[in-house]
Amino acid sequence: MALVATKTSQGAVFSRGISVGLSGLLAALIFVSGVNKAEADEGSDKLFTVSAIPIDATSRSAAIARDIAVAEGQATALERVWIRLVLRTDRDRVPELDSDAIAALIQSISFENERTSSVRYLADLTVNFKKNAIRNVLADFAIPYAETRSKVRLVIPVYEAAGALNLWDDPNPWRAAWEARDIDDGGPVPLLLPNGDLADIAIISAIQVATGDEDRIAKMAERYQVSDVLIAAARLEIDLARNMPRVHVTLREIGPAGNRLSIHSFDGVARDRVPELLAVAVAESVRRHEDDWKRDNLLQFDSPVRLSARVPITSLGDWLVIRKRLEDSAVVRRVELAVLSTTDAQVRLHYLGEPSQLALDLAQRDLQLIEEDGFWTLRLAPTASKPSENQGE
Repeated sequence: MALVATKTSQGAVFSRGISVGLSGLLAALIFVSGVNKAEADEGSDKLFTVSAIPIDATSRSAAIARDIAVAEGQATALERVWIRLVLRTDRDRVPELDSDAIAALIQSISFENERTSSVRYLADLTVNFKKNAIRNVLADFAIPYAETRSKVRLVIPVYEAAGALNLWDDPNPWRAAWEARDIDDGGPVPLLLPNGDLADIAIISAIQVATGDEDRIAKMAERYQVSDVLIAAARLEIDLARNMPRVHVTLREIGPAGNRLSIHSFDGVARDRVPELLAVAVAESVRRHEDDWKRDNLLQFDSPVRLSARVPITSLGDWLVIRKRLEDSAVVRRVELAVLSTTDAQVRLHYLGEPSQLALDLAQRDLQLIEEDGFWTLRLAPTASKPSENQGE
């Protein structure tokens, strides 16, 4: 189907009101560095950029094959974006768009590893979508979605089979299944596996993971410079009468983003196909974990609210960093700067959802939103350097 007429962009210009008494230089710096949120939202972002899609088509000529391959690759990329943003229960509500409508959603494309023959075209395609255009499609069809992307989480996979716990020893088929999973580096919840080296072995054991030793788990988080840890515990059972395996998976989230516990069971088809069962269990566990995160961060467009907060600052640089992070938030729709002095700022945040949802979104951007005696304070969070999202994978 063709893309329907879009609504007005939900982005908003950042309002600025500079208090009397600031120096002219400071006022000029604040004003000049302002960014239109609607424009900023059109830039590249991991959720809206899909990289290294293999495309391959054959036709009467290489030129025709290229057009076919690119169109197919763009459709694949858009499907990946829907998966990232929308709950699985709402996926059947997402419209099917024709190639022209898909092209209208695209900001830019790039190619790597291009190869051609007289009738064939192959390449790796990267597609960067327009944020506001994607948002408008979902808004037009009243499909809820989540844009907040989690910080990197450390996954510790512990495996139990025949009564024996295994974490670092080889073979650990549960860890191997996590290592072999398809990784979407732009997904809503980036996951990181530990290296499994001597330092990890010295920090925590399988029994300490299984019993939830908070001190040891905290040391693992510190080593990998993450705030949140996901304990993925799998227990294998074999139904001897039917010669069929079953795996019970417990996912436990530990950290400031939440402490959720979920348990799921998966049935296999044959005792000699346990690795396939574990691969399915990993893929489904990741999807459910991502859906839990998206459900917590669905944008609620029917309930825009406002919150006033004091922002302690020690320099102009502090304010510029904080404002940029507010601009990057999907939950914050507009920021009004009411007062700015050399020690603090007073801002009004227009946002979607509940204060807890706003605080969770800002925490992913290393901002702390705290209520004390009925007054809100927004400040930079003390953070360690960010780890590579592919570290240990």
